[in-house]
Amino acid sequence: MFKRLLRRPRVQSSLGWGVAQYMRLIKRTTRWDMRYAERVSHILGSGTGVIALTWHSRFLMLTAAWKANELDPYVMISRSRDGAVVAGTCKALGLKTIRGSRPKKGKDKGGDKAAAAAMTAIRSGGCVVITPDGPRGPRQRLGEGPLRLARATGAPLMPCTFAVARRKQFDSWDRFILPKLFGKGLILWGTPVAIAAETDDADLESIRLAIETEMNALLAEADVELGHHAIEPA
Repeated sequence: MFKRLLRRPRVQSSLGWGVAQYMRLIKRTTRWDMRYAERVSHILGSGTGVIALTWHSRFLMLTAAWKANELDPYVMISRSRDGAVVAGTCKALGLKTIRGSRPKKGKDKGGDKAAAAAMTAIRSGGCVVITPDGPRGPRQRLGEGPLRLARATGAPLMPCTFAVARRKQFDSWDRFILPKLFGKGLILWGTPVAIAAETDDADLESIRLAIETEMNALLAEADVELGHHAIEPA
């Protein structure tokens, strides 16, 4: 019944609007602390194209990471029912979206068009936001897509992760975190990584592993500091 309802655009839009209002409340009522911001201070507000990375379980907290005038975000979203709700949320928050997933089993899910749209956004100075383990995992594992996009455009990859003290953790594939109101939050920036156009696939894999390792270390650091057990990657 609920899945059938989720196919209706009006339901998707209404859910998205509700999630957006909750995100606004979380941003305003959480006592945020930011760490390692000096790593990205030369990027935020510079007007240059960039690719922001955060794990799928934490994307609900993304709008707390920067001020409205610092970045022009375009959020990459899959063409699924859940993705439609996220797209509605982004619309209610005034964020631009790019829809599409990688083709699977010979089916084109808009991956080529999404990649082209992402390149256009980056070259116009936008920030393309990607959850590199989404939309279905494996959890906290970095796919090659963002790295190939970075290599093609010259835009730096900018990892960012979040943790909150008061939260509900779901038993989903990504161990999704729903923050609760009036808590403490921690934003951690990773090391920006630029990938040269001549980087071969072997070197790309080394870079991929290094970014994935750092993102998981930052996530564990934030969760443990706020009183939670670290979530292991799948």
